[in-house]
Amino acid sequence: MVPYTVVVAVKEPQYLEPLLHYVHAGEYGSKLRMIGFTKQEAFLEFMNGEERPDLVVGDRDMLETWMEGGKTCSWKVLGTGGGPPHEIAKFQALPELCEALLQACSKEGMPAGKAARKGDGAVTIGFVSAVGGSGKTTAAVNMAKQLGGLGCSVFYLNLEAMNSSAVFPRPNRKAEDAQGLPRLLYEMKAAQESKNPAPIPIEPFSVKHPAMKCDWFEPVSNRNEILQLSKADVLNLIERLAACGSYDVVIADTDSGMNDRTSAVLEGCEHLVWILLDDLIHMYKSGQQLAYMERSHPEAFGLVAGKSRFIVNRFAGSLANTPPKIIREIDGVLPYIPSWKQNHNEELLLSSPIFQRDMLKLCRDLLGEELVNGTGVKGYG
Repeated sequence: MVPYTVVVAVKEPQYLEPLLHYVHAGEYGSKLRMIGFTKQEAFLEFMNGEERPDLVVGDRDMLETWMEGGKTCSWKVLGTGGGPPHEIAKFQALPELCEALLQACSKEGMPAGKAARKGDGAVTIGFVSAVGGSGKTTAAVNMAKQLGGLGCSVFYLNLEAMNSSAVFPRPNRKAEDAQGLPRLLYEMKAAQESKNPAPIPIEPFSVKHPAMKCDWFEPVSNRNEILQLSKADVLNLIERLAACGSYDVVIADTDSGMNDRTSAVLEGCEHLVWILLDDLIHMYKSGQQLAYMERSHPEAFGLVAGKSRFIVNRFAGSLANTPPKIIREIDGVLPYIPSWKQNHNEELLLSSPIFQRDMLKLCRDLLGEELVNGTGVKGYG
C-alpha cells in the first residue's frame, strides 16, 4: 500500500517530534507519510504549493487562516475528541491516534495505492569518494537519519562490495531478510526478459531500520551478487526506487574509486556528494580521478560536475591542504568527532549533535529550504 500523506500543524514541537518518529520507525511508516509544522507561516507556504495531502490535521488556530482561504483537501481539528465530526482527540495513545488518522483518510474516499507523490518521484543523492576510509558511509547513513527524523521517507541503498553499513545492525533481523536485494534483482531481470511492464513493488524486499530511520536492503552475504551488477542494473534499481512513490529521498552509497556501480550512481543521481579528507594523498588522488574523468569523458564530466558538492569530512577548523584545481571550491564541511576514533559502539556514529548540525546544513543545500522545511525543520526552530 502506498502511504497516505497527512499534514500535521500544531504549536508544540514536543508533541510533533515524538509523533513523527513513532510513525516513521514503526508499522505505520508504510501507511502514513507524515509532514509536520509548528509555525503557521511554513504551514501556509506548503499548503499554497503544488502538493495536495490526503488529510490536514492540527490545532484550530493553526488551521483557521488556511480554511478561510478555501480548503483544498480534507481536514480534521485536533481537540478533545468528543466534539463535532471534524475533530480527532489530540492527546491519546500514538497507535490509536494513527488509526484515527488512517480511518479519516479512508472515510474521505481515498483509495489505497494512490500516488503518494507529485512530480517525478524521489530526490536521489549519491555519496562518492575517490579514496576509501573517508567516512563516506557514516556521512550517508547520518543524512538518512537526519532526514528520516524530520519526517522524510528515505531509502538508503548501499552498493559497496563490502557493505560497511552492516556495522549498523537492525534489531530483530530475520535470516530471510538478507536476500531482499538479490530477490528483487531476480524479479527485475525476469520482468525484463518477459517484457512485463508492470511495476515491481519495493516493499516485499526492503525492511525498516529504526536507528537509521529509513528503509534499506539487508546487507548481502554473497559479494558476487553485488560485483555482478552492471551499470544498467544499478541505473534501473535507482530509477525504480525513486519512482515507486513511497520515498521522498533515495540515498545511494557506493564503493570508493570507479566501477560500474559508481558510474551508475554518478549518472543516475540528481545530486552527488563527494567526501574529501584534508589529507595530502587523499586530495591528490581525488584530483587525479576527477581529471581522468574530465579527459576521458568531457561531456559526462560536465554533467557530473554540475550536480556535485565537495564536502570535507573530519574538518578540524581550517584546511591544511589545498584542494586540487579541478575542485573549484569546497561546498561544506563535516566536523571531526574525536570520540569516534576509538569507538566500539556503532550507535554513537549516529548520535553526534555536532555532526547532525552540519549534516542538516548539507541537507538544506541539496534539497532546498522548501523540502527540508516542509518536513518540519522550520517548525522546530
